[in-house]
Amino acid sequence: MTTFVARHFTTDRRTGVRAYEFYAASFPDRARGLNRLGFLREAVVVTRTGIMETAQFGVISSEREDSMAKVEGVLDNDAELLPYSVIDTLITASVADSRVLQLLMSGQWDTAAELYDEVRPRWNSEEPTYTRHFSNDDPASGYETPLAFFSGLQVSMQAIANAVAAGEDPRDTQRYQPYIHNGRLLRFELRKIARDEKRAAEYARDGWLDNPEALRRLEYRLRDARGTEVDRFKLWVELRASSPGDPFPRPHLPVAYEYEPAGYLRLRAVRVPVAAPASSDRR
Repeated sequence: MTTFVARHFTTDRRTGVRAYEFYAASFPDRARGLNRLGFLREAVVVTRTGIMETAQFGVISSEREDSMAKVEGVLDNDAELLPYSVIDTLITASVADSRVLQLLMSGQWDTAAELYDEVRPRWNSEEPTYTRHFSNDDPASGYETPLAFFSGLQVSMQAIANAVAAGEDPRDTQRYQPYIHNGRLLRFELRKIARDEKRAAEYARDGWLDNPEALRRLEYRLRDARGTEVDRFKLWVELRASSPGDPFPRPHLPVAYEYEPAGYLRLRAVRVPVAAPASSDRR
């Protein structure tokens, strides 16, 4: 299960906040007993001159099974308490500070709100397990814009959309996008961009596309400061160029994604209708 929400709040001065929320969870009864989740909330402060700072709060499963043997070991373990990491980060133009609290919790949460309501009181009452500090004082090894994961991904997709509209290959002009996660500098690398006529026809038939010709498959790699690959995923997204000087272009909400946390596992999510009425920025 995956949910993604994007909202923005603006003032008459064309400043405001863009907020993102992502929640993905596996349910043991549907995943051979595997119980894993990821939850991120980001708030991006935007002014007429650009992004000023980004705050992120997240909860992720601490265990990462990078082999089938480790997965089998997890499935054979019937422990009720599982380890999670709660991460709180503030990224400004000059520094990024993260506080991490490691918890043991049991249960399943159907929504991001349920998980947040359980985790937040413990976060407020317990001391962080550790902290991380990143000084953005070296332009060659730092970042130009204070971004976390989703804000960084949005900036990347918008730059790609603008490059495509200008007739450029974004792998030449917009290949990398730095961002901060848990006090560490990472970057998106666009490895491939391609049309996907089969998916475009499918998603247009389901009513998810305004312009099927604008659908692209984006293949990303995530790399650390040394260039080592740490993750990979694919997105299917309808690209839209932004208007010059617009600090709040509409967010790019993927129609589908595939995530490959390990060579033996691929997770796929495809957009489905929501039961309740939603704004145009919530899918």
